[in-house]
Amino acid sequence: MHRLLVFLLLNSFFFHTSLATDPSPQKVRKLEVVWFTSTPFIYEDENGNISGIEPEMFKLFADYMGNMRGEPIDLVFTKAKDFSDILDAVRKNDNPNIVGASALSITKDRKSYAQFTNSYLPDVTVLVSSEGTPIVHSTKEKIEMMESLKAVTIKGTKYETLLNNLKQETGVDFMVIYLSSDLNILDGVMETNDRFGFIDLPIYLMLIRNGGEVTRQNFFTTQGDGYAFILPNNSSWKEDLDEFLSDPSSQAAISKIISKYLGRELYEFIDNLYGSELSTSILTKEKEMQLEMIKNVNLRLEQEQAVRRILIISIGVALLLLFAIAYLFFRNQKTTNLLLGQKEQIEDQQQDIRQKNEQLMNRNAQLVALNEEKNNLVKILAHDIRSPLGQIIMVMDIVNQGMKEKLSETEVKMLSQVTPSAERINKMVNKILDVDSLEENRIKVLQERVDVRDIMRDVSQRYRPIAAKKNIDLTVELCENHYMIRTDHLLLLLVLENLISNAVKFSDPETTVELKAECTYDSVLFKVSDEGPGFSEEDKKKIFNKFQKLSAQPTAGEVSTGLGLSIVKKYVQDLGGKVWVESDLGKGSTFFVKLTV
Repeated sequence: MHRLLVFLLLNSFFFHTSLATDPSPQKVRKLEVVWFTSTPFIYEDENGNISGIEPEMFKLFADYMGNMRGEPIDLVFTKAKDFSDILDAVRKNDNPNIVGASALSITKDRKSYAQFTNSYLPDVTVLVSSEGTPIVHSTKEKIEMMESLKAVTIKGTKYETLLNNLKQETGVDFMVIYLSSDLNILDGVMETNDRFGFIDLPIYLMLIRNGGEVTRQNFFTTQGDGYAFILPNNSSWKEDLDEFLSDPSSQAAISKIISKYLGRELYEFIDNLYGSELSTSILTKEKEMQLEMIKNVNLRLEQEQAVRRILIISIGVALLLLFAIAYLFFRNQKTTNLLLGQKEQIEDQQQDIRQKNEQLMNRNAQLVALNEEKNNLVKILAHDIRSPLGQIIMVMDIVNQGMKEKLSETEVKMLSQVTPSAERINKMVNKILDVDSLEENRIKVLQERVDVRDIMRDVSQRYRPIAAKKNIDLTVELCENHYMIRTDHLLLLLVLENLISNAVKFSDPETTVELKAECTYDSVLFKVSDEGPGFSEEDKKKIFNKFQKLSAQPTAGEVSTGLGLSIVKKYVQDLGGKVWVESDLGKGSTFFVKLTV
């Protein structure tokens, strides 16, 4: 009993232990980034993808949380209507999983209703005016400038706050032009020559580097607490983001991201700005960039001068070439006169050639007429020979049936050769007449219901005795089911007969000839294969031409006219199908006939 109790206690302990150690699935935290366009910090590229410094920082943060903390994050970027919309979303304090982006400055007013992460870049703002406006120094000049120019800003931004501070400090109620949130203050200042406004130092320096022209006023340059991300007061993401921004490896990666968009030199300059030396440092950097621009301009001037020198030299060379061409032209005139004389001789020769060509064409026409006359004679002879041959075959059948017993063995043997010879002559005559019909397109193609299995059996039964005489095995592989197609029964029968006849004729004894059909829903493919000598590449090029004698020869002395395959090709074309051959020399041949249903 005690042992049973101990056993149950141990089982209970191990059961609870296994439950306690069972890992639960990781929970994915969702973080919504509310943003508005602030190039190059966050914006949409030409393909509609979110790009910029801050999106890349958030993707780096997601990797950091997933890899370092084992807490995967689902980032969702939501575009706000304007900058004020970002602050309103944070101020509502109803969603702890949102964070505001768009190069937001840390300000006292914003801290009153939200919290910020650690700064990731110093926040310096400069006052710029349109190109051509003078740099002011005294208080009087500042007031005159603000009275004569119009300020440009965006409502709800730190730039508007700075303008309001400037109004209070100077006592000048200057005119303010408010741009929509999707526009850029710098573009608004540069649009006309009577405007000024506050912009971020990185934007200004990037403009100077790219050769843009605005005037920076040295007074009222401000340095804030830096650019950061803004969060609701009830957000738990601040600790995670601050840890990420303070991590040395993350800081190194963030430096590369910012350098990618601002340039390494500008980023290091902005990152090292501080305290009372702010204006001096910016002025020094401006001078450096202006000197660099001057250097680049001088370099371009030198390059342009080099190009001019090359052009001058090229023009000189071109003039020399023109003089040379002129000299050659006059010299060529003499040669031209000589050529004109030769041209007349050539024209006379061409006239003589034309006359000879005309004579050749007349001779050719005579030869064509003679050939036509010869063909007509062959047709007449073929027709005339048909009837006597039929009579000979009929008479020989009667003789073989009624007089065999009265004749000697030698006489019977001699008579037995007459019928096959007459039949061979008859076949040759039929083929000659078939070719004639094909050439004159006098064959009418019928559309009949033809059973593929029946026509294959018919052909094989006709040629199985002929194949057996040469000890050739004629095999047939039929479609699985009865397969009906609409085609001309006689023409298809002649095509298959010609192919099987050739296969038997050119195959050695003790080999196999195969007739096979593959039936699909929209076509039937006939294959006639043999184990004969095959065809060379040269043979395959002319195999379907008329009267072609190929390298292969009949194996039992059979007669070959060279017409069978040309008839096959013509009949298959009339049936709307395709015929081709696959063969390697010494390895047999396979003829394919494909007809659509």
